[in-house]
Amino acid sequence: MPDWATAVIAVDPATAEAPGEPAGPPGPGRLLAHSALLDAGSGTGQLWLLDRGAWEEALAFATSEGRQVRAVRVWDALVGDGLASPVDHCYVSAVVDLGTEAALEFDDTAVAGAIQRTLASYLPLLGSRLVATSTLMSDWRHCCGALTVFEARSPAEAGMLALDDPWRALFSGRLFRMERAIVRRVAPPAGPNTQRYGGAWPGGSFGPPA
Repeated sequence: MPDWATAVIAVDPATAEAPGEPAGPPGPGRLLAHSALLDAGSGTGQLWLLDRGAWEEALAFATSEGRQVRAVRVWDALVGDGLASPVDHCYVSAVVDLGTEAALEFDDTAVAGAIQRTLASYLPLLGSRLVATSTLMSDWRHCCGALTVFEARSPAEAGMLALDDPWRALFSGRLFRMERAIVRRVAPPAGPNTQRYGGAWPGGSFGPPA
């Protein structure tokens, strides 16, 4: 069976009013981990990681919310402890179009190119600063971006590293500082196991969702 979890990324509205309590979580009984996304140049937001059974609830939640929200599938190996403690100097490059269904087929040459550049240059650039990375999927055939978590000594360094994220050429890129360490460190891949490649998803095969 495919090894994936549900992720919901939400960006708070850029208004003068205080955002108040975050909406959600979607599928509260299926929540694995949650972190506020703190401003690192792209505003603030929330990241929820849920089990795969929360997929339909997450889709409904994303559709009903007034702000920019997207439900996606993510590699479950990177899901950390739901009781994660606060963390400093941990950033996430979230490259995905929110509030839309924008996606490309994994067989698209643009997606293949982004994966190749990630493996050949971006992950080596991050080096030991890399925590984990995963492509994001809207369904079993389509890629809608990528999530890369890394450490940096300062917001300025994080911003420079995020600018080199190859996925920014395909989808909207945002950089946040994570409030909690909800993503576990996963060794960088030796090959294209960051993707659904010929039906393969990290850790197993990926077919149409049950």
